[in-house]
Amino acid sequence: MPSSERDYPSDPAELGREMFLRWAGAHYARSFSLQSFTSEGGLGTASFTVGRRWTLDCAIADAFGPGAEVRYEAARAALERRLDAAGQSVAVWVPRGAPIPADEPALSEFIVALEQAKALDDGRLEVRRPVTIYLRRTAPTGSVVTALGGLAAHWAQFTNKVPGSYQLNSSELFRLPHGEDDRLELFNRIVQAAAQPDVDDGLDVHAEDAWTATSLHEGRSYVVGSPLPENDETSAALRRELRRLLKSAEPVARGDADARALVLIGASTYADEEKLSWVLRGMDPRLYSGFDIITVITDGLVKVVLEPPRNSLPWDAPLR
Repeated sequence: MPSSERDYPSDPAELGREMFLRWAGAHYARSFSLQSFTSEGGLGTASFTVGRRWTLDCAIADAFGPGAEVRYEAARAALERRLDAAGQSVAVWVPRGAPIPADEPALSEFIVALEQAKALDDGRLEVRRPVTIYLRRTAPTGSVVTALGGLAAHWAQFTNKVPGSYQLNSSELFRLPHGEDDRLELFNRIVQAAAQPDVDDGLDVHAEDAWTATSLHEGRSYVVGSPLPENDETSAALRRELRRLLKSAEPVARGDADARALVLIGASTYADEEKLSWVLRGMDPRLYSGFDIITVITDGLVKVVLEPPRNSLPWDAPLR
C-alpha cells in the first residue's frame, strides 16, 4: 500500500496479521490467503483460506493499548512516515519505555542505523544506535556498582571487579545487544573505566542501544511499542486489557471455521521476558478454550503458546 493511502500511526493488529500469516505458511507448509480483515477496539478479526480448501478464523489482540499516549503515537507516526519515505518495509520493535525518534536529525540517523543493521541467526535485524552511559565513583571502599536504566538488572556483573562503590546511569540504554560477546565487551569497558583516575568526577562510557526489527518486504513499515516500563502496575493493566480483548474475541472462538487462532501482539524489550503468555496462562481457560492455535508475537518473534498435536488440524496431514 503506498504511503499516501495508509493511516498513521499503524494498527498493530495489521502487523500481527502479517506476522502470523508468514509464520503459519512456513510452519504448516501450506498456502494461507487472506479473505477478510476488520479491526476495532484493539481487536482484529481475519479470515484465511488454507490450501484452497479449509478455513481459519483468527482473532488478533493488540495488547500494546494500555498506556498509549498522544505524544508517543505521534512519534510512531513520524517514524513510520520516514521509513515509508525511505522505501523501507520493516517492523520496528521499540523497547518498553524507550522514546521514539520523531524529529530530525534523529529520524535520518535511525534510517542510517537501519541500513547498517546486523542480521541475527533467527531472521531478525538488530538496529544499533550510539548512546552514552555515565559512571561515577561515590566511595573508594567496596566493590559494587549501583545501576539505573538498561543495565540495572546486570549490576552483579561488576561486583568484586571494580575498585570502590559506583553509580552507573544507563537511562539512555534500553536494550542490550543480542550477542553475549558484545555484552561482555560492554561490561569490560565499564570495569576498565572504573579504574581511571578521574572517575570520581564522572566518566562517559560509549554503548549501543540495540533495537529489533523485522523485514517485511511489503512496501510499508510499522513501529510498535509501549511508552511504559515493565512494573506491577502495567502488568495489572495488561491482565485487565487482555481479559477484555478475549471477551471481545468470543465470536471468533465460537465460529464454524475449520480452525480458529488467537494471536496476541504486545510489547516486550526481550522476547524471552514477555508477559503475555504468562498472563494468559493465569486466566480462566474458558476464555480461550475455543481456539486451536495461540501465538504471542513480540520483539520480532512468533512464539507458540498452544498448538494441537500434529495431524490434528485438517491441513496438517502429511503431504502426498
